[in-house]
Parts: sequence; C-alpha cells; structure tokens
Amino acid sequence: MVGSLMAAWPVQQQQQGWRKGPWTPEEDKLLIEYVNLHGEGRWSSVARCAGLNRSGKSCRLRWVNYLRPGLKRGQITPQEEGIIIELHSIWGN
Repeated sequence: MVGSLMAAWPVQQQQQGWRKGPWTPEEDKLLIEYVNLHGEGRWSSVARCAGLNRSGKSCRLRWVNYLRPGLKRGQITPQEEGIIIELHSIWGN
C-alpha cells in the first residue's frame, strides 16, 4: 500500500503541473505579499491563491527557510556557540 502511494506522488505532481527548481524573485515577491496580507497557514491554498505554480509544501519551505522576517542569516556568535557547546555537554546529540 505504501509503495503504491509513493509511486503515485510523482504522477500527481506532474498532473498538477507544479514548477520545480529555483525560485524566481517574482515568485518570492508573490509569496511574501500573500503571506503579509493573509498570514501563514493552509499552504496549499497559499500556492493557489497567490498565483504560484508551486506545491503548498514548496511554498511553506521557501517561507520558513528563506523569506520569513526575523530569520537570522550568517554565522553564529561566540556566545551562541558557547551555549550550544554547554547544552551539548549536558544533553548530548
């Protein structure tokens, strides 16, 4: 059963005609504007209503990992590194 569901996924994706590959600046702009107006959630609706030819999962991942306001970019500070090392020594992996 699981194998048949997984085999059907690429077919469903092809039938939907979802775009794959790198996001364009125009797509980023559409996603940012839509989320700023309507908020996060119901990502399958976001993709459809914002006029994006992407899956809901792709929209969610793009927002969470790259576009979300307040997302910290760059290297960690020495203080953050110390906290990580301290917590790792207490809790492990």
